[in-house]
Amino acid sequence: MVAAIPGTASGAPTSPANPIASTAAFAELPAPTGLGLPRDGASLYLPDEAYPHFPMPNGSHAYAHLDGRAMKKVVDQITGFSRQARDAGVQNWGRIPGTPYERMTLDWVLHQFQRIGLHDAHQQDVSVQPLWFAHSWQAECLLGTNSVPLHTTFPIDGTVGTSPDGVTADAMWVGLGTTADFAGRDVAGKAVFIYSILTPGGRSHSADRGAIDRANAAGAAMVFVVMGMPGNAVFQPMGGGGTVAPTFTISPDEGNGIGDILGSGQQVRIRLTADIGTSEALRTNVWGTLPGRTDEEILVMAHTDAIFEGALDNAAGLTMMLEIAKHYAGLPKAKRRRRMTFLTTPDHHHGAYGVHWVRDNHDFTNTALIINSEHPSQTLLYLLDDGIMTSNAISARRWFAGGSEALQQLVYTSLRDYGVSVYAQPEERPGGELSSLYQKAPSFHIIDHVIYHSTLDTAALVPAWGLENATAAFLRIIDTANGWDIGRLRA
Repeated sequence: MVAAIPGTASGAPTSPANPIASTAAFAELPAPTGLGLPRDGASLYLPDEAYPHFPMPNGSHAYAHLDGRAMKKVVDQITGFSRQARDAGVQNWGRIPGTPYERMTLDWVLHQFQRIGLHDAHQQDVSVQPLWFAHSWQAECLLGTNSVPLHTTFPIDGTVGTSPDGVTADAMWVGLGTTADFAGRDVAGKAVFIYSILTPGGRSHSADRGAIDRANAAGAAMVFVVMGMPGNAVFQPMGGGGTVAPTFTISPDEGNGIGDILGSGQQVRIRLTADIGTSEALRTNVWGTLPGRTDEEILVMAHTDAIFEGALDNAAGLTMMLEIAKHYAGLPKAKRRRRMTFLTTPDHHHGAYGVHWVRDNHDFTNTALIINSEHPSQTLLYLLDDGIMTSNAISARRWFAGGSEALQQLVYTSLRDYGVSVYAQPEERPGGELSSLYQKAPSFHIIDHVIYHSTLDTAALVPAWGLENATAAFLRIIDTANGWDIGRLRA
């Protein structure tokens, strides 16, 4: 008999990832089947010691100080700013630009830059522009004379709200929302439910490839997208711009429960009220530098904002960037061939004004390398039967390397040698924050997904050894690239 895995995952939620999304919320809906997250986290979240921890390759003594468990504690510290918003009762919670919890994060980053010993550490205000913001909402499932609150609904970024009186409509299930699913169906004035397949993560999903637009164009009173990740997680994907009907996500536990009731021939009505508008949001970049022997530059960047806890996206990336800064701050200037610039950007999910300012105003003339630190470590998940299964493996990452063939090969082999699994093919153009800067200089990143933009994105699914290995690989790439002339890095 195999012994049970001892302990619980570091950073595992001690209560549901969203305190209002407990299994008790579904008492009047059909009981969910199969394992789901976060409701079954007690048996699905694994402690870090359950993951294989392989030694670094020969010649890695300079990186022996890296400690994934210590890095994970920093991840938990950063996500704590988000939890303060959640615990204060903010429905649209996280490290959202313009909120006190984002300001806490930016002030903390500045303090870390100063503590590490970066030169000219400062905050740079970029702009104040109205930001789409969901202030409050409430959804209910009406079953005869009973009203069942729907706790896992969340407005898709950019969607519209309702009048103060709200909207009530009969529910209708349209499957995946393909053209065939809509054929012959009159959804005008209905609360339309669409099942969406994650492709591959919470931000990208099948309903965002036409189904939402079809429901809106056909006159739906409201749209609910059932996000295909078994359990009671709350999702907030992008893509609500242009909707004329309030368009929300809902968990499978609640959404499929409504689908089961409709399938039995019963009538279901949905009542929704949503106060959605804008808020004023100051964007703030944070900068710090380490002087080198030359004026050539290495730019290391990470975004600070997050939806919900944002452990993978992007507390883990920010932690990795700070670890890189600490490593090189501990070396004498004579051993740093190039000046290193460290940058955090504030609004990756809400317009990217911070990085766009950098793109349009920073001097890249002598920039030898741009490094984006974003989504570096995530547990490998599997859909199993009618539920979900975690594993003690670390998921493969999307990756990008731009510049010379020699740099691209260096990035690939370094990631491989340090146990950082990647997709078989690199991105043709990078996603994430690097998408705004990759044409300015040679650059690289890794970026994982699936759980981001959801209440699943806690430290429980960010393996410590993934943080450690990815950081070591990045350091090896930087050190090797610092032995090359800038012409060898550029295409």
